[in-house]
Amino acid sequence: MPKNTFFRLDEARREEISNSAMQLFVDHLYEDITMKMVLDRLSMHPGTFYRYFEDKDDLYCQLIRNLTRKRAAYFKNHTEDSLFPFFLSGLFGNVNSTLTEPLNELEIRLTETFLTIPENILLKVYLEVLKGESFPLIKDMLRRMRVDGYLRPDIDDDLIAFMFESMQFNLVMFHREFAIKDAALQHKINKYFADFMGHGLLEDQQYAEMLSKLKPAKE
Repeated sequence: MPKNTFFRLDEARREEISNSAMQLFVDHLYEDITMKMVLDRLSMHPGTFYRYFEDKDDLYCQLIRNLTRKRAAYFKNHTEDSLFPFFLSGLFGNVNSTLTEPLNELEIRLTETFLTIPENILLKVYLEVLKGESFPLIKDMLRRMRVDGYLRPDIDDDLIAFMFESMQFNLVMFHREFAIKDAALQHKINKYFADFMGHGLLEDQQYAEMLSKLKPAKE
């Protein structure tokens, strides 16, 4: 977690640091990035950097935390008709073309580095960022879906929230384990599992009705 001194910087400076760092992590393999490269890209003295971050891993995790919160804020403030697509998309990206992606191109490219970063860093991101950020958001979405009458009556919120949260990590590990690098195939696999889990939340009739709402209108 970045130090308090980083958060005391004005928003424009934090954004400048984040954009420069994202570009670095997108342009190079994680393990090839040295501290000298980080300092050069950020135009920062070592003493200044370590006043803000513990190390390179801490910087990367903060970037992912920013994106996770940006997506979470977008989906949380979306209309109730998008609650179900939220579960189909997860926090790793849109798997349904009817839902707008809130991230810009550079931010999306950063999330794609999940497929190449070392496994210990991926696990760190999951344990220190995704696990803490997405669990309460998913539970809140489940609560709202229950109030609106979408959920099956036997759904356990803690179990489902944990499953969706860990699904993000497990899908990335699946793509890595089987060397699935084609973006279209990754998209298809992610959508399959998101649909599968989403279907389990709803009664069959409700699921069919929700899917019909998501289909683009015929021209």
